[in-house]
Amino acid sequence: MRLLSSVATAGVIVLLLCSRAGFCSETPLEKNLRPENTEEVSNVFRDMGVVQRRAMAKGGRFLLSTSMGLDFSDGPYTSYALNLNPGYAISDFVEIYLSYSPKFLVSPRSIVRTIDALQFPDGSPAQISSARPLYQLGGELVWAPLYGKDSLGISHIVRSDTFFKISAGVIRYDTTNGARYSVGFGKTFFLSNFVGARIAVNAGYLQGVINADKSFRTMAILESGLMFYL
Repeated sequence: MRLLSSVATAGVIVLLLCSRAGFCSETPLEKNLRPENTEEVSNVFRDMGVVQRRAMAKGGRFLLSTSMGLDFSDGPYTSYALNLNPGYAISDFVEIYLSYSPKFLVSPRSIVRTIDALQFPDGSPAQISSARPLYQLGGELVWAPLYGKDSLGISHIVRSDTFFKISAGVIRYDTTNGARYSVGFGKTFFLSNFVGARIAVNAGYLQGVINADKSFRTMAILESGLMFYL
């Protein structure tokens, strides 16, 4: 019995050491953000919680945001946009981007198919005619004032920041141009010192053309993709 108890105790110790050595990982920190050894903390504050230091130094770096956007507007067509946004981090909290969408994938919603199956009393077919988006060009301003940690399960931690953004741009349709304005918020999860995963939700107004009528309509766009810190 003593032998079995000793083996069990040794096994528990080995598991604890292995879990601390290899199964608790997090996004690597930039070494230049490590606190200096000369910093002193008063005894009054030693047992208090403190705001953690940033995990990513972005200021002065060139950026590349790549994402796919899904349009939830009230228009007759669902559109997916490929976004390639080069940018620059003015500071660790402010980023500017050139917003460029070289390609849109468009598919009709169920209302389009329903109306296309109808006819007017004179026998002419009913239909919805909408301009198709070709590409988009604009700009974005991003403000990321919040940063922290997010846990994946009980043993993995990913560092992240929370941002707000303002976007404006012009969409080129197959028949004319239209404006687009939006505000949004999202999070960036730092996978390494050079790559991050970003997700954002945007809401605003989109100028479209339906049956030759050019007007603004509300829209909501979900974006997800990768960030590269160059």
